[in-house]
Amino acid sequence: MRLSELENLEKKISSCRKCESILHKYGVVPRPIFRGGVGYPIFLIGQAPGKTEYERNEPFQGDAGRSIKALFDECGLQDFDRVVYQTSVTKCFPGRRPRATTDRVPSTNEVTNCLPFLEKQLRIVSPQLIVCLGGLSWKAFLSMQENECPGVCKQELDIEKPSNVKLPDVVGRKFVWHDMIVVPMIHPAGNANKTVS
Repeated sequence: MRLSELENLEKKISSCRKCESILHKYGVVPRPIFRGGVGYPIFLIGQAPGKTEYERNEPFQGDAGRSIKALFDECGLQDFDRVVYQTSVTKCFPGRRPRATTDRVPSTNEVTNCLPFLEKQLRIVSPQLIVCLGGLSWKAFLSMQENECPGVCKQELDIEKPSNVKLPDVVGRKFVWHDMIVVPMIHPAGNANKTVS
């Protein structure tokens, strides 16, 4: 049942063109990038696919992806691609601004368009552990929590809304959402302006 739900959802994500006009400005053809299956115990959320992911059409292939895979390996995780559902807050490479060397941070509209997909992916995959990489993914997670339970940001973090979250508010803490453990992490490249793959 959940397998067919996930397959149907992934078809919808893959055919989505809501951000096409935004991406077109940056020379990007919409191509959602993610990988995994039902029951994968770990769910990894980045910011957006990077340039390398876009070129290879696979998630977590660039420097940030190699860093996080190495970290998971050091923790004893075997078979990364068989146990980690790999996705991001926004599903398509956002492109780069003219003459920029880093990926563009997805706009509020792009995040708004993709957030329902992320929430559905989480509910269907139903992992034991969610790892949020970087600020955009922490804010997305908190937005989902706040939508479901208004006031949770104030109660848990003493902040008014998810967009106000700062690094010290979340890193090093563990949260629980629908019986899933949520661990926020710093971007593996240590640069908040770079896209997390």
